[in-house]
Amino acid sequence: MRRPEDALAVFDRLTELTPEDPKVWLNRGMVLSRLKRREEAIQAFDQALGINPEYHEAWVNRGVSYGILQQHDAAFQSFDRAVEIQANDAIAWLNRGLSLLELERYDDALTSFDRATRFNPDAPKAWDNRGLALVKLGRDEEAIKSFDKAIELDPDYAQSPLHKALCYALQREFDMTLEALQMAVRLDPDYKEEARTEPAFDDLWSDNWFRELVEK
Repeated sequence: MRRPEDALAVFDRLTELTPEDPKVWLNRGMVLSRLKRREEAIQAFDQALGINPEYHEAWVNRGVSYGILQQHDAAFQSFDRAVEIQANDAIAWLNRGLSLLELERYDDALTSFDRATRFNPDAPKAWDNRGLALVKLGRDEEAIKSFDKAIELDPDYAQSPLHKALCYALQREFDMTLEALQMAVRLDPDYKEEARTEPAFDDLWSDNWFRELVEK
């Protein structure tokens, strides 16, 4: 069944036939998410959780939907409940940390990313966002190590060299900034536009290398 609209019709029918099955409500919510009908998806996840409050997957998907809606406190509450139920879920810890970053709770975010990297040490996104939390906490050397770990795990993960460049720029280590930025724009040319508008790079406009990187 390829079309999500067709899948939704099936799950609508199944919720009528088996309204006490939380998995049916979960799947309905996931289809609604694919259709970008986030509020309805949350309602479906809530139905699943009303039947089974310990339904870990429903809490995670509920959190994702709230995060996409930029309702970060509600997203955090969902991911927090998810890790209470399944403490070794690296993805839930990662998403909990992302919500906390948005809420500017950087110490708590770092704790979440530490858990995410403990349970899945091969996840570059977790190491990258751990680095961002460390930057916010002023722990730049540790942040660079975290970005380097993300790059080691996935040399094509363009966000990490960009974030590494930002970290070096904040330290006014401009040669290192440019090396990292060069890697980022090579991996993703769209980062040229971000670099042009990033205040941390304002002092680099007098540098020919920087102008060549972001304007060519």
